[in-house]
Amino acid sequence: MYNVTLVFTHHSEIGICNSEELYKIIVSIAPDVIFEELPDDLFIRFYPENQLPYEPPEVKTVRRYIRTHNIDHIPVDNEVNQSLFNEEIYHIFGLFKKFTVHKILEGELYTQIIEDGYTFLNSQKCEQLHMRKKNAEQSLLQFMSDRDRLSRIYKSFYEEQDVREHAIIKNIYNYSKQKPYNQGLLLIGSGHRKTILEKIQTYKTQYDLKLNWTPYGA
Repeated sequence: MYNVTLVFTHHSEIGICNSEELYKIIVSIAPDVIFEELPDDLFIRFYPENQLPYEPPEVKTVRRYIRTHNIDHIPVDNEVNQSLFNEEIYHIFGLFKKFTVHKILEGELYTQIIEDGYTFLNSQKCEQLHMRKKNAEQSLLQFMSDRDRLSRIYKSFYEEQDVREHAIIKNIYNYSKQKPYNQGLLLIGSGHRKTILEKIQTYKTQYDLKLNWTPYGA
């Protein structure tokens, strides 16, 4: 009872990282409930029918799965702080792309996703590559003009990710206390792998309800 498999994803379809492959993974897990990395405001715009001009592979796949499986699928993310997603944060990430070291790391990441799909996204190799890219970004900030202000904005971006990950875990525990299940599934972007797995270890010691968290492929 209360098994939760974490499947780490990419929010667009490239190569063998696509909704068909993700559907096969979900079928193999056979979840009783799916926890989605979506806030309430986006969830109601994606379901029951998509009202937006884009559709992430996770949403496309879950919609296909629930057509033939009568299960809950729950948004567990916080609403995004729109004040952080302004022109400045996009400007910062645009600046990173001008540096060769960043181009190489991003190219390696995307090549691996295209060629190895969800096998790569759910691996330590992917986790390590994300960390190398983040470390490179932090170093590159030191060479930018107005680096103090840009560093504060960059830090705020990742602080919000930290808050979101705490909320995702808490929301899964809260749902689990209200409704028993055997097999849960969390779909979440691969960039969260290292930090959310670390947080889960802490939460295991804080809740009487025991959830058996397992990364896909472990």
